[in-house]
Amino acid sequence: MESRSIHQWLQALRWVMTQPGLLDGLPGGSAPLMAGDDPRLLQLLRITEEDPTGLFRLLDGPRGHKVGITFEALLQWGLEAGLGYRCIARDVQIMEDKRTVGALDLILLSPAGKTEHWELAYKLFLQADSGTGWESWLGPGGRDRLDKKVHRMLDHQLPLSSREVTGQVLSALGVESVTTRRLMLQGVLFTALGSDSIRATQGHQPAQGRWARASQVRGLVEARNDSMWVQRHKPLWFGPWAGEISQALCGEQLCREIDSASLDRSQLWSCLGSGEHSDEELVFIVPDDWGF
Repeated sequence: MESRSIHQWLQALRWVMTQPGLLDGLPGGSAPLMAGDDPRLLQLLRITEEDPTGLFRLLDGPRGHKVGITFEALLQWGLEAGLGYRCIARDVQIMEDKRTVGALDLILLSPAGKTEHWELAYKLFLQADSGTGWESWLGPGGRDRLDKKVHRMLDHQLPLSSREVTGQVLSALGVESVTTRRLMLQGVLFTALGSDSIRATQGHQPAQGRWARASQVRGLVEARNDSMWVQRHKPLWFGPWAGEISQALCGEQLCREIDSASLDRSQLWSCLGSGEHSDEELVFIVPDDWGF
């Protein structure tokens, strides 16, 4: 990690610590871990900026380019350095009959001395049809689906810590029982360009982003006159853009960029708005054949 990038990592850390869960009604609730004006958050950001070594150590690794792995690292750092948790173990592999049956994302010791199992995910889903049910929201690559992800976490990942096969592994870590199990599912939902900001079933808030097909980009640019655009590269897909404005493109440059790319996979962009669209907006640009 380069020191010049610390501002972007601080923004990502602030984002994951202050964002609500994507859906209501999941184990652990949807409330943010910290309020934006929480003194503990300000202290967490200050000590991280002064010495980012611990955060960068967690972010470093062979899979550090993945958004989900980065989310786990940011959240672990925030829980330990900001909220007084202690991480007993991370990514605990569970084997049965010589095969892996799953992994526990985080085993934590709470400030109250309780042992907790947390399953974590940061996901971006695009509404692929007019429905609001979980099956209508697809990942930008067209493979993930919100209903499959949630049911996998609820039915397999979270109960894994209560299975008999996991007991010996936890005992070896000094854990005799898990008192709390929590899903931490964060992310952003995107509706199609020109549609209303739909709320998914059990969605904590209406969709915050928009998506458009490559052939719609010129119309998108014309509708957001004078806006600037910056591509968001993995793993920094968290919250508002925090980099240099010199990296942003004007609308015509964006059109040329998409035209020349022969777009074969979805791209995440920040629209740095002006006028009617003055707020920053996350926009996915997808291939013309994306979706069902």
